[in-house]
Amino acid sequence: MPLLQRDDGLSEVVGFVLILGVIVVALSLYQVYGVPAAGREVEIQHMNTVKDRFVDYKISLDSLWVNGRNGVLLSTAFDLGTGAPATGGTAFALPLLTPAGSGGAVSVTEGGANLTIEPAGKEPVTIPLGSLTYRSSNRYWVDQTWTYQMGAVFLSQEGGATVRVGPSIAVAKTKDDNITLTVAPISLEGSGMIAGSGPVRVETRMRLNDSSSLDGAYEKVNLTVTGDTATVRAWERAFGEVRQRAKDENVIWLLKPEVSPGSKKVTFTVKPEADNKKVFLSVYPANYTVTIHNAASLVE
Repeated sequence: MPLLQRDDGLSEVVGFVLILGVIVVALSLYQVYGVPAAGREVEIQHMNTVKDRFVDYKISLDSLWVNGRNGVLLSTAFDLGTGAPATGGTAFALPLLTPAGSGGAVSVTEGGANLTIEPAGKEPVTIPLGSLTYRSSNRYWVDQTWTYQMGAVFLSQEGGATVRVGPSIAVAKTKDDNITLTVAPISLEGSGMIAGSGPVRVETRMRLNDSSSLDGAYEKVNLTVTGDTATVRAWERAFGEVRQRAKDENVIWLLKPEVSPGSKKVTFTVKPEADNKKVFLSVYPANYTVTIHNAASLVE
């Protein structure tokens, strides 16, 4: 009889150890496969939110200069990271089973890239563009860089750069086979950067804009962007999209954007097909001051 009692006790211990082993294996598998999958999903959602913020930012800045709202302050807020908890969770959210929070950095830079508008027979004008940039520090998803520059929104990652929103440039054909070229050279001024995972505010104010002296009729107009290789390649794509849109307006003979040796400059030439026709250039400059601030995530 005592022997049977010892056997029963031993079987209970073995059963408990086996159950504990199954639990440990299940938790380990979830940590290896489930946690990264959950973290990747959260970071993809966050990148989509950042994209929406940049698109909204472009629309808001365009609205300011279209309506001539000088001095009006525009405030845009978004989170730098996914905002995952850094401390222990509840009974249903263990820290080891929760994806680690991601981070990012937002910065504003004046200059960096320049737009040169060069009408034939007239002195060219160079405008510093500046940019607003967000760089992610993801843990489970590919890192992305979002950039707003002269009305365009660019997405850069490992495979290169693409244009998510086109620049404020339009080319169209008139009834008498002339060409209209409308350019809104949007310039950002400011310098600053905030990195982390919390919320930030980007505050933008449009300054008083002077009228352009470039408006007129010309035989051709060159638009040139100079900057680093990544910026030039992004603008090559942007000019390519302007050229493609011009085809929808029956302007089908424009040459492809030309990148200089070393990829430090890209030029887009707008010229009528016939020698006796003109390019009617209209320039609407817009200048903004941009500042970046931390935003409180808790109120005590």
